[in-house]
Amino acid sequence: MPDAPVLFDVRDHVALITLNRPEVMNAMNAESGLLLRSALTRVHTTPDIRVAVITGAGDRAFSAGADLKEWARPEATGPSGGTVSDILEFDPEDETSTIPVAKPLIAAIHGYCLGGGLELALACDIRIATTEAYFALPEVHHGFIPGGGGIPRLLRSIPSSAAMELILTGDRCDAETALQWGIVSRVVPREALLTTALQIAERIADNAPLAVRAAKELSRVSSDLPLDEALRFGGVLRWVVGQTPEAREGSSAFASGRSEKTESESSG
Repeated sequence: MPDAPVLFDVRDHVALITLNRPEVMNAMNAESGLLLRSALTRVHTTPDIRVAVITGAGDRAFSAGADLKEWARPEATGPSGGTVSDILEFDPEDETSTIPVAKPLIAAIHGYCLGGGLELALACDIRIATTEAYFALPEVHHGFIPGGGGIPRLLRSIPSSAAMELILTGDRCDAETALQWGIVSRVVPREALLTTALQIAERIADNAPLAVRAAKELSRVSSDLPLDEALRFGGVLRWVVGQTPEAREGSSAFASGRSEKTESESSG
């Protein structure tokens, strides 16, 4: 496997991003974080890419989070360090797990998904795990708290009691528990992980790109809006998408197919 700490490949509108530091359980250091942000920006800005799958290399981990050995160096400024100026000038979009990506993201998780690894997975729209996956936000064990949106994303993803148990204990949960709580949507055998994630990605990529992006945007903002505002925003967004050529073509094709089916049933 190539030596780059993050690998990027695109096939048939689907990007595959691989965290490639298996010797340290794909822990994120400054270099890999920069490359991952670059990869996500490329997904966001490249029209031909419609969906991305993020996975980890090797048999041990999706990602064990921040590379604490690197951040423990005296000259390091993160993940819990930095100056007052750094904190005041902080832009959430500079965080790997909070950078905006309009296209759907799928996390394919095997092994340990810890700290920043779980924060990255929670930033994805769909999470698939193997039976040997484990999840945790262990930051409290190391003297700091989860960053990268870990706490608010988890509280928005699963029941609050389950989320608080993970946040306050720092303990791990297994794949079956993650499925029960709703952290992941599927648990599959190890050998089926990437195939399953790519199959879902391909099904998404086959849909109308603008409609998919609009559906993700509505899903993203709806949880923060009162129901009446979410319904109003959804109605406006639906109308806007309905003016696009792909929506008009889709409606025409559907109507034509329905008409042909009706005529066939009548003649039968």
